[in-house]
Amino acid sequence: MTTQTISKPIDILLVEDNRGDVRLFRENLSESGGHQYELTCAYNLDEALRRLDDEQYDVIVLDLTLPDSRGINTLTSVRMHAPQVPVILHTTVNDEALAVTALQNGAQDYLIKGQADGSMLSRSIRYAIERHQAGERENRMAYFDALTGLPNRRLFNDRLNQALSRAQRYEEKVALLFIDLDGFKPVNDSLGHDMGDLLLQEVARRLEGCLRKSDTVARIGGDEFTCILPHIERVSHINVVAHKILNALNRPFDLKGQKIHISGSIGSSLFPDDSADCEELISNADAAMYHAKKQGKNNVQFSVDSLK
Repeated sequence: MTTQTISKPIDILLVEDNRGDVRLFRENLSESGGHQYELTCAYNLDEALRRLDDEQYDVIVLDLTLPDSRGINTLTSVRMHAPQVPVILHTTVNDEALAVTALQNGAQDYLIKGQADGSMLSRSIRYAIERHQAGERENRMAYFDALTGLPNRRLFNDRLNQALSRAQRYEEKVALLFIDLDGFKPVNDSLGHDMGDLLLQEVARRLEGCLRKSDTVARIGGDEFTCILPHIERVSHINVVAHKILNALNRPFDLKGQKIHISGSIGSSLFPDDSADCEELISNADAAMYHAKKQGKNNVQFSVDSLK
């Protein structure tokens, strides 16, 4: 007697503002075996990015012409926000040059609306997932820190630019935290680089535990980390998160039977209050972090205070 394995349905995020095209896409999926798929729709880029913050998807099917974004920049925004998810473009534009550009920018396939029946759509989805899985190692090397698994400086910069663009569009605030570890160098020097690497990995996990799904924590080099906090409704929330991080870093780290004690110095800047410019916002948070060092370490300073 053979046992039939029931595989998990493929979760698809369809980013499409035309409800007629959404209906046709749903019909094509049903034609190819709708029980194999779970479909979620987002009708603009901002909604898609929010859904990607909250849920996990196996593949994204993306229209390049949305109410709040157009062209290859739409693909770039989605890829930077969720580099771990394969993307298929689904568009009315039959442009070979655009198709090549899209593939060069990380899309796994390119489908023309009205030309993709159920069989073609199903094949494209499965091939996209397989190809993406095959290239995942290269993707992680490009966008993620090899030691901690956190986003690296490149992905941090892209996500910050995205967060500021969205905040400007919807008149929201974004906070940026710069974190430098106090006492890391003595640990690294006295106990060796292997122990230092273990400590950085544990720090990364604790930082992740302090944040929301919509936040980003990145390692930008050495013992420096950054946090992007979008959708800030009250400035007091920044202080709450910063002190949550300080408390997490103050707890002893148990590494190979040894108790390690460190702390953190945190600098914060706020968009658009401190600056509407990405580079200046980074510079202000960095300056505030150094001000925290001068104030005795293990504290948080805001950029307005550091500039006094």
